Amino acid sequence: MAFPRISKITLFLLVTLPVIINSGCGFLGCGKLSTDDLPRYPNATEVETMEQSSPGGVIGGNMVQFTTEDSYDQVLEFYSDTLKSFNPEIISETSELGRQTAYTIKRGTGISTVVIQEFTAEGTVNITFMAMGI
Repeated sequence: MAFPRISKITLFLLVTLPVIINSGCGFLGCGKLSTDDLPRYPNATEVETMEQSSPGGVIGGNMVQFTTEDSYDQVLEFYSDTLKSFNPEIISETSELGRQTAYTIKRGTGISTVVIQEFTAEGTVNITFMAMGI
């Protein structure tokens, strides 16, 4: 079974999001977040989805990943425009695989993240939506 490549920024977000959310929300049952209202890139194909919650449903989240052969710059421009109204925090970096940008959106008692990853060797761009809440 082949596992998809995970970038440093994605790994960082997967590890730290539960801690960040828990520190801001406590164990009061803040509700489940969805990625359904995040804008979908028009030329992307959905390749993976995942939904998970902790025992008792204290922490829940989901992830949806898309891929496209459009350029990183085209995808970045689309999300720069369409996510502006969410007032996201933006982190960008370049790795040996390509460029990466993450948009983190605080949503009530949870967080949604849109990660754009360029894979120069493959000529593809991955778009990953993650939502976590307590």
